[in-house]
Amino acid sequence: MQFTPDITVDQAFRLHAGARRVFARFHLGGCSNCAISETHTIGQISEDYGIPLPMLLDGLNALWDQGALSVGDQVRIPQEIRTKIPQLANVPEVGVITGAENGAYTAEFGDVRLQGLSEDFLPAAS
Repeated sequence: MQFTPDITVDQAFRLHAGARRVFARFHLGGCSNCAISETHTIGQISEDYGIPLPMLLDGLNALWDQGALSVGDQVRIPQEIRTKIPQLANVPEVGVITGAENGAYTAEFGDVRLQGLSEDFLPAAS
């Protein structure tokens, strides 16, 4: 799979859950001043907002290089995330991946269910 200039923003969001984060790194889609239309193509976004197309495509296509997790994998929450979210203080140290779809994962840590990208979880040592 690969992101190309003719893919719409909506298609990019459906192709990989991390696409929203890539657009956000370029300050696109996060607020009313930087709103983007989901019907625009990646090429149009590049042109309209002055973001070099190779830079935007490189950021999107790098999503495929992230480590993949599988249902059943044991994972941990990175310490930098735990410290930013006080509600995670009492969440069990190790959880399990219970779902995976389009680059997004669901992990259960006891009674707590979290969703995120592969970068949001660390593989737990077996």
